[in-house]
Amino acid sequence: MAVIVCHGLKGGAGTTFVAAHLAMSLSEAGAEVTVLSVAQRDTLPLHFGLQPALTLPSLFAPAEDAVLASGINLRSYHKAVDDLDFVPTLLDLGYLETGLDRAMVIDVPASEFAFARRIIPHASANLCVLNAAPDTLALLPQVLGEASAESIARTTFAINALDETRRLSRHSSAFIRELVGPRLVGRIRLDESVPEAIAMLQPLARYAPSSAALSDVRAIGAAMVPALDTPGRPWVPRSSQAASPSRAA
Repeated sequence: MAVIVCHGLKGGAGTTFVAAHLAMSLSEAGAEVTVLSVAQRDTLPLHFGLQPALTLPSLFAPAEDAVLASGINLRSYHKAVDDLDFVPTLLDLGYLETGLDRAMVIDVPASEFAFARRIIPHASANLCVLNAAPDTLALLPQVLGEASAESIARTTFAINALDETRRLSRHSSAFIRELVGPRLVGRIRLDESVPEAIAMLQPLARYAPSSAALSDVRAIGAAMVPALDTPGRPWVPRSSQAASPSRAA
């Protein structure tokens, strides 16, 4: 019953999109998956084709109140960022243990950096979502320098909304790859199908099954599956796993 944290350096990187599709990949791998949003304003349901006005039940709500999408349990607990007992609570609920049977993906807004730093050392992995943009590049060395050894040992990176028709985007992606090395699990190509699917209130897989972004994010999800076996221990993808999604991009 492992935990994977999805977090970004800045807003607008697409962390919720990646978290939702990571949950789908873990579910397809056979895990019983819960996605937990700790954001005050939640867009998680949109990536499952649900109505934007839907209010997700609390982490502590009874099973009969659950919102299930493709078998994935969607929950919300925005008070987690101020709850100093949140990690012990996860332990009491049976998470933070080894096993592919159950998993929790926690979608953490970029603004809640302190919360992310608090829970990452207890997670199986942290997937940091980046944009190949100058402001992200400016933040990345600082964040890597500030990260604790425990946090960086569990952190992998994904580049989202990569526009390979733009020279700056390509060069920025290459710089990120050079900086983080094998910790880059993949790149997700910019794809208009992603916002179109949200506008049509459909999951991306149903709206555009041949979407380039869908193929890329699925490859990243598959690369993250082995992290479920290593709660409490550092996990970094093998070079072959990290290279495969990147080649797709």
